[in-house]
Amino acid sequence: MHIAPRKHTPTEDAQPPFCAGRKLSAIDKALLWKLLHADPACPTRALLDKVAHMQRTLAVSVRHLNRLRATWQHNRRKGRPRHVAGSPAAGGALVQGTPHLSYVGVHLLAHGLDQQEAFEPVVARLQQAIAAHKSAHPADNVALLHQRDQTLRRRFEALLLAPLFGIEHLTAFDTHEPPLQTRLGRGYHRTTLSPFLGQLERIDAAAALLPALVPDKTSRITYVDGHMLAYGSRTSMHKGKITMLGRIMAGSHAVIAQDDTGHAVCGEYHPPDIHLSQVIVAYGQKVALATGSARFVIDRAVNSLAMACAFAQQGFGLRCMLDDNEHDGLASFVTTEVAILADGTRVYSGPWQEARPADPRDFVSVEPAAGKTLGYWGTPQVKDT
Repeated sequence: MHIAPRKHTPTEDAQPPFCAGRKLSAIDKALLWKLLHADPACPTRALLDKVAHMQRTLAVSVRHLNRLRATWQHNRRKGRPRHVAGSPAAGGALVQGTPHLSYVGVHLLAHGLDQQEAFEPVVARLQQAIAAHKSAHPADNVALLHQRDQTLRRRFEALLLAPLFGIEHLTAFDTHEPPLQTRLGRGYHRTTLSPFLGQLERIDAAAALLPALVPDKTSRITYVDGHMLAYGSRTSMHKGKITMLGRIMAGSHAVIAQDDTGHAVCGEYHPPDIHLSQVIVAYGQKVALATGSARFVIDRAVNSLAMACAFAQQGFGLRCMLDDNEHDGLASFVTTEVAILADGTRVYSGPWQEARPADPRDFVSVEPAAGKTLGYWGTPQVKDT
């Protein structure tokens, strides 16, 4: 009967005979064998570092040692070595710990809201709505009308943090067991929060809470910016140019919109190889529909005539910087002086010097007392504003 040979393992090898060579002595080879026998997957450069820490110097190249390892059948596979979780890192000890608190980020966010006293206006408006309901319906006797400020705050905070805990429906409070005990000092179930929502609707709390949860006026201008976020992950992800050096890395492209008071109104994440110009028109439609603001500012150089035409066709306003390579200062425009600022900076406006009928943009040039001239462009809707 034919018997297949067993797989070769380094531990089954006997120590090979060592003889002195032109570059390595028998003692050097025996030392290398001992180190490789203890860690066969050790990279060759790391092996040389181990020998150096033993106060020995080997005047051989990495390629020479790789040939020797192949002879001893202690060569490792190609590629960078994978670090095992919990193994000591180069240059110091790696400490691995498990936090005793789940959803640490949510707790940090809630702690920040506490420092800003973000829940106090909500509780105060709830009490105003309760007092108005009592005076309008003195015979009504629901539980919400007799709850303390602390109870109102805890239940409202439990509902506010629910999406951050991965809870999309009230029934999930009974099955997911979110860490409300560590945050609020007690847990809640659907049977408590569902009547709480119903009683809020009964006293028409929405009208009272809306000014505390949503800005009381629509912003005239929405500021849009893109942020490249680099990820260090072994998971297969989209890659793009990230960091100031333009390195090709895995990550995402976050597009954030803020109103003129600094409040974030919309955020989206895209792959890093997707340019902002490919998503900005659809993004502007979404922001305009949600906020009612249709005037946008992108504080970076965007020279796309097609983007300006797309915004103008939608009835949206867009203002951007003009790249230095696109103009030659004031000589590129038919300028009209608009204002002189306190520091001596002169502001001009006007179209291109050479007529471009297909270009709907209007331009503003800023000429400081010292320094280069900056150019900006905007669609007709921005000019009207």
